[in-house]
Amino acid sequence: MTKSYEFNWQKHLPEFMQEGASFDRFDEDPYLFEPNSQMKVDEYGFFITWKSEGKEGQVLECSLINSIRVGAVPKDPKILSSFEAVGKTEADLEGCIICICSGTDLVNLSFMFMVAESPDTARVNAVLIFIEACLTDGLLAL
Repeated sequence: MTKSYEFNWQKHLPEFMQEGASFDRFDEDPYLFEPNSQMKVDEYGFFITWKSEGKEGQVLECSLINSIRVGAVPKDPKILSSFEAVGKTEADLEGCIICICSGTDLVNLSFMFMVAESPDTARVNAVLIFIEACLTDGLLAL
């Protein structure tokens, strides 16, 4: 006789990740700056979505995330001038940038940078998004 097994694939996702938060977002290549992007994770934790005012929404599948780091202040003058235009100085950016590295393999990578309001918010979101990506990819089991 076989033993009954209950497979529970749904895991608890913190409410604030589902509700979303506002981040400034930029890409280095090609240069792109989007202030006040609303970023959130879907209810099952499979996708990160973001939408900027006046732009179409975008999606990143969590299983494609390779690493997430709290990044350094960008050195590109175009990016710094974009932040200065919205009232943030280079000192305000210190410790607030999250770098999401993603791709289908380890050669073709893309980097997305999100800027949180504070270093604490950046660290908490970086850790939670990384854990979510690992759970989705099957690298961690909780």
